[in-house]
Amino acid sequence: MGFCGPAMAFERWKSIIFVVEMKRITLILSYWTAALLLFAVIVCSTGYALPDALFLASSLLPVAVLFRYLLAQIRFTSRWQGIRDVFFLTLFILTLAFLAVHLAHTFILAFHRQLVSAELGVPPIMLNPVFLLAILLLIIAGDYFFSRMIEQRLPEVEETITFTSDRQPVTLHPQEILYVESCDTETWVHATDGRRYRNKRPISVWANLLGRDFLRIHRSYLVRISACQGREGENIVLGDLRLPISRKYKTAVQEVLESS
Repeated sequence: MGFCGPAMAFERWKSIIFVVEMKRITLILSYWTAALLLFAVIVCSTGYALPDALFLASSLLPVAVLFRYLLAQIRFTSRWQGIRDVFFLTLFILTLAFLAVHLAHTFILAFHRQLVSAELGVPPIMLNPVFLLAILLLIIAGDYFFSRMIEQRLPEVEETITFTSDRQPVTLHPQEILYVESCDTETWVHATDGRRYRNKRPISVWANLLGRDFLRIHRSYLVRISACQGREGENIVLGDLRLPISRKYKTAVQEVLESS
């Protein structure tokens, strides 16, 4: 009975997370549906019938989603490298957009030939790189600002982590964890207020579980970035603690500390 409280609290927390995430997904899908319809209306103005315009717009939607995702992965650690990455990404996306337009138009043309034997040419504006890039940028910019608005309107709910330590369940918020230490066959989770929890989960699994808010600095250490107070020589400073940085992770640690 002593463990019912934490278990029930954890289940309630998961329910809250599920509701918030469902709202988030619904709103994002609503935006992309609206973007699809708006783009179809623009395509209609070039001479396509509405069903054909919807089909053509749908063919470009995956390109916009991919553009949004890849653009978010670019890091301007070096200005020229960032500019170069954006340039080549733009060329790649425009190539995909041209292919999508041609494939969709070929399908539409074949369909019309079966029905009315009509010749349909691609409107020049649909092959204009400036027009295509402007449309794609408009869609992903709208998604970016809409996502920011959703984050501000919906409550921030971060998932807790439950694991077993000395045969007892432990539930922690990620912000309670200072660092994770690997000790041979065991792993120690060091939390705030001097709490320590021993478990059998490998540090590599903890790294995947805790995500980008935590940084691997050594084969034996995984630290919370927001808990890091700086660097002294080859060590990370966590309050009164000094944790070593290995040569393997030195560059990644330096980049993260400079950007945070």
